[in-house]
Amino acid sequence: MKLLFVENRYKTFTFEKIGEFLQKEGHEIAFIIQNKNYNVNNSFKKYIIPYPKNKEKIIYDRCDGVERIISCDRMQNFFKKKGVEYFYYYDNEIKNILNDFKPDFVFGESTAFHELLVINNCKKNNVLYLNPCTCRYPKNRFSFYKYNTLEPYRGSNEYIENNKALDIVNKIISGDAKPDYMRVVKKERLKFLRDKVLKVKSYYQGDTFNTPNPNIKYKLEKQKQKNITSWDAIAKNNLDTKNNFFVLYPLQMQPEANIDVWGFKYRNQLDLIKKVTNILPENVFLIVKPNPKSKYELSTDLIDFIKNESKIITLNHQVTMKEILHDIDLVLTITGTIAIECILSNKPVVTLVKTLNNEQSNCKYIEDLFEIKSIINEVKENRFPRIEDQDKIKYINRLNASSYYGRVSDPFSNSKTFEIENINSVVSAFKDVIA
Repeated sequence: MKLLFVENRYKTFTFEKIGEFLQKEGHEIAFIIQNKNYNVNNSFKKYIIPYPKNKEKIIYDRCDGVERIISCDRMQNFFKKKGVEYFYYYDNEIKNILNDFKPDFVFGESTAFHELLVINNCKKNNVLYLNPCTCRYPKNRFSFYKYNTLEPYRGSNEYIENNKALDIVNKIISGDAKPDYMRVVKKERLKFLRDKVLKVKSYYQGDTFNTPNPNIKYKLEKQKQKNITSWDAIAKNNLDTKNNFFVLYPLQMQPEANIDVWGFKYRNQLDLIKKVTNILPENVFLIVKPNPKSKYELSTDLIDFIKNESKIITLNHQVTMKEILHDIDLVLTITGTIAIECILSNKPVVTLVKTLNNEQSNCKYIEDLFEIKSIINEVKENRFPRIEDQDKIKYINRLNASSYYGRVSDPFSNSKTFEIENINSVVSAFKDVIA
């Protein structure tokens, strides 16, 4: 098999380790490198895409696929990156690479612009692109998601026996189990300083396409801290539940593929909150909970809007989901992990992106926001579906069967990624997929 991996900063070194094992199995391995500071060893075929020169005029014809990628690009939307010609330069380079290597599978994330361009071209060429990424629950497992979606490809088909599955369910409901990505990363000052230096170095060497201008990044971080302070100054620590109906919307962190790519239609969360607020009936309030790791989604425009909206109640950053979920009547999310937690605790939940979670009757997918009104009535009249323990066990096994054991993180954020037991598990999953 010919396997192509796409560079994504430190995740590249996880792919490199996996590639070393697969190469020994007789597979031909190649890498697309966008940022040369995250290069791999010379045992692999490498396609290092040169940074386009500012003086060279890039001639291109606009196309819908590339324009869609431009519209969800984090550098364009958050870091004030100017010009779009480089998207077409990279698109052409990627086309040539795929034509030259002719991969059977492509592996990479679905976050950075060059990865999304690879995905777009893989679709055109009928080449399967897989994004190995945490499946959230059960812990220490990951799925291969197809292209730029949340649709898992294959899986281990492992079954968890009933008592153990129910124990997992109860730990998720109680909040004792947390998904891998919520793990607290120990701040090692020297390591994080080196990382910052490497990013600044990347920018000044020419990667202005995935690496933000350090000055703009600094200003954004400074504004972010001000916004968090402003938010908490107007936010509440608890809810007055007397004769009120509460719809919870947990803000999703941005920039993040979860919403900017998978939830693209609703990536403007301020616009979404405005629309939902206008739809809500009388005596129904929208509870907006910030992400514990708030970033740029917590904008000044969002804060200004919420200040003057009587139908919205904001929660403080210190308020946990565990503390307030029992007071919530209905949860609205785009692609949040909260959907899984709601399904298992029988908390009515609505999603705006369709995933395997919507296979459960108590997790409804809506295409039109106006459907929220009828769902609120269902909840009020106790008509919203509930599932039994046996259904919860089947659901946990559905998530388990469509995933594989192992951590497919990067060695920077999770030092356990390179432990031999973990690497063996991850490689085994890759081998199962490409078989």
